[in-house]
Amino acid sequence: MANHCDFYEYKSSFFSGGHWCVLKDKEISSDVYKQFCEYASSAKNCPFRRKDSSSDCFLTTACCEYKGLPDDCEELTVMRAFRDNYLSKTPVGRRCIQIYYEEAPRIVNQIEKSPFRDKILEEIYQEVCELKKMIEKGKNEDVLSRYLLLMMQVDEKSRETQEKRNND
Repeated sequence: MANHCDFYEYKSSFFSGGHWCVLKDKEISSDVYKQFCEYASSAKNCPFRRKDSSSDCFLTTACCEYKGLPDDCEELTVMRAFRDNYLSKTPVGRRCIQIYYEEAPRIVNQIEKSPFRDKILEEIYQEVCELKKMIEKGKNEDVLSRYLLLMMQVDEKSRETQEKRNND
């Protein structure tokens, strides 16, 4: 039996897959479980355990760290405010946040393993800069659409490079 993260529980029910983060009090995906919860030694890297405010801005944090920017840089601050003051206020926005929290850790992990890591992070950063400008102009609905599209494109790009490496 695995030595799980202290915050991991298995809760099987008719409606649940069973993987549960006690810290976040929510169900987690199998990918997040395998990456952070299955072994206590992996838990130290869990984004849910970090105390900093960037823990829930996975893609934006990854590209800002790549650029050497601080956790309170303008890009992260604006994107967090967008999440907290706009997205979290509607049911659709909250669902987008939930999907993002489930998928983004896996995507960042794929990016980190990609031979094109720097190129991908630079592309994300350039798009985040554009999104920041759009937020400042009040184009919130367009920002949501573009950010979700960005997430899917980055996921696809990083998967392709991972699959290509696996086939070589």
